[in-house]
Amino acid sequence: MSGRGLKLLALVLVVAGIAGIVALTTRGSVRSHLLRTYEVVERDGDSYVLRSPDTVTRTAADIADAWKPAERLVDPGGTFLRYSDDIVAVTPRAAGGSTVHLDDEDRGYDRWFPYVVGFWGVGGGGGPVGGTRGGGPGAGK
Repeated sequence: MSGRGLKLLALVLVVAGIAGIVALTTRGSVRSHLLRTYEVVERDGDSYVLRSPDTVTRTAADIADAWKPAERLVDPGGTFLRYSDDIVAVTPRAAGGSTVHLDDEDRGYDRWFPYVVGFWGVGGGGGPVGGTRGGGPGAGK
């Protein structure tokens, strides 16, 4: 290979490397993925209700494949995906397809408490358990 060919190859490799780094660092979040992928039906502050034409199972699998959740809970009421800052709940729609509920962690725990309590370390006031000392008379005190 000539000197010119090597320089061109080096330039191509540098550009490809930079493009790869940019792609990895600007991937976004589960939140940005959902807002790009599904139709927004309703917004309330940082919470969104989105619509998917696919079933709960397919929609939840697509979301989890794109963004691996820290935890997943499958319940007859829907599929719940926990991320570091967000809770995603995928529930069935009567008209077909599914509804995707996107909430920050605190609001998601409050909203989906009846489903996630006992599975994700959720305390009595909603939100994750932290610093619990046990129960019963004098236990852990």
